[in-house]
Amino acid sequence: MPDAIYRLNQKKPHLLTLIIMSSFASMGAVIFMPALSKISDYFQITTNHSQLIITLFLVGYALGQLFYGPLANRLGRKRAFYVGIAIATLGSIVSILSEPLNSFTLLIFGRLLEALGSSAGLVISYAMINDYYYPTEARRVISFMTLAFAIMPGIATFVGSLLITYFSWLSCFYFMLFYGLTLIIPVRYLEETATVLDKNALHFKDIKEHDKHVLENRTFRHASFLLGLNTMCIYVFAGSVPLIAIRYLGIAPATYGVIGLIPFIGTALGSITSGHLSKYCSAETLVKACFVIELLVSIAIAIFFYLGIVNMTVLMVCGFIFMFACCMMGANLASIASGIVDDKANGAAVMNFFSIGIAMCGTFVLALTPGSQIFKMPFLFLGAMALMLVVAWVHKRR
Repeated sequence: MPDAIYRLNQKKPHLLTLIIMSSFASMGAVIFMPALSKISDYFQITTNHSQLIITLFLVGYALGQLFYGPLANRLGRKRAFYVGIAIATLGSIVSILSEPLNSFTLLIFGRLLEALGSSAGLVISYAMINDYYYPTEARRVISFMTLAFAIMPGIATFVGSLLITYFSWLSCFYFMLFYGLTLIIPVRYLEETATVLDKNALHFKDIKEHDKHVLENRTFRHASFLLGLNTMCIYVFAGSVPLIAIRYLGIAPATYGVIGLIPFIGTALGSITSGHLSKYCSAETLVKACFVIELLVSIAIAIFFYLGIVNMTVLMVCGFIFMFACCMMGANLASIASGIVDDKANGAAVMNFFSIGIAMCGTFVLALTPGSQIFKMPFLFLGAMALMLVVAWVHKRR
């Protein structure tokens, strides 16, 4: 490759390490989803109430994005990530203590801490990519890095299903404790990509000015908002389908853990396809194509569910196609947003805040509104598609 691809004259960040870093929070958000019904039974709460564990995790996930951008500019990328691991470890321990103390409130607090800590991975990995690569190559690398969102949620669902089948729902949190501590090993071998540290990066006034400067970029705002709607669809799917399969269709958790990998194979293929097509198609072209696919699948799911055709074939086939398009769209929107701003750490932080914050709003609706996931999932998909059209129209008009 030509030297112009690289901004820094040092060893490039290992892609696999970046993938497992960025998937830290994604793993934590999804791994216990097959256990939601068991958690609701244990604490004697409703299924909708148990979904607050997902929503409040996303609250911490979103807020953490805004914290680690400035921290990475002040301490460096690696040290900021170590802070995240320490907070996530504390959160896992608190979550584990919720079972012997029989406290659902403690579980929610532990999940919040776990999210605040694990959210470091997404910010730091995006920042390191944009530190090291120029935009064209960064777009290709980001496409492959979204394998974290492609593969990890499926693996998390599979692992979670096995853990609750052979152990208990609490074992999911022991797994997350182990996952976080193990991450220290590969991160040690990464070279620091922050060439200059900003001693004022944690001052509130400076944070406010940096975020304001980033948000003044109209393309950044719109791409980040679209990314948030796309991410919301992924989390709504991941939060709804296990409950539909296990609670309504009577599929055993271990069986679902295997079958439920199918849509996430779609996201893996979407990530790989996006990386290859980045050489031939613009990011904007791929975003438009993926939107059409997502819209058509959303309409198909709504029709199937309205007609009462709810089975694993519909869930898996539609899910495969939908998640394929979601992953391709997300990779290209992330490359557009993160590549257009100069402050890579704060740009990644604000972009991810949009992404996870909007996903959080979707899961709030999922958790707090009455009705079954069979009704709410296609409704949220179609609502996200409508909002995407509005954002695209505003961007084109201005």
